[in-house]
Amino acid sequence: MGTLKSFLESKKITTKQVHTTSKRIESSDAAARVLLVKRVAKRANKELAAKKYAELELAKPTSMGRGVTVKQVEAASAEVAVSRKVRAKILRAVNTILTSKKETAVDMKALFEGTKAKPGRKPKDEAKK
Repeated sequence: MGTLKSFLESKKITTKQVHTTSKRIESSDAAARVLLVKRVAKRANKELAAKKYAELELAKPTSMGRGVTVKQVEAASAEVAVSRKVRAKILRAVNTILTSKKETAVDMKALFEGTKAKPGRKPKDEAKK
């Protein structure tokens, strides 16, 4: 199977389903927004800026509020290089769909084996060379 497109076709999952499921899963809830506001306030406060998030009991929000777009899902299924975060969000959405259909969840290799990863940004000192 290996590629995302063939996997989605075999399980009868559309790109629109992946998009809507990802949008629902990744959306921020009230608790995540409160944590995010507290973390931003901590960075703005000079006295608290030196302290670590763990000391102030400010955990990282579970989601950042953005799901994958239809365009990103289509690009991933066409084996265009997409970022690690996009692949992870697609995987979470596909696994949610599969569990709702009472099928077993899959791992990253089952969906993206053989596809190239999108290279990240280079450090600033290397970019100047």
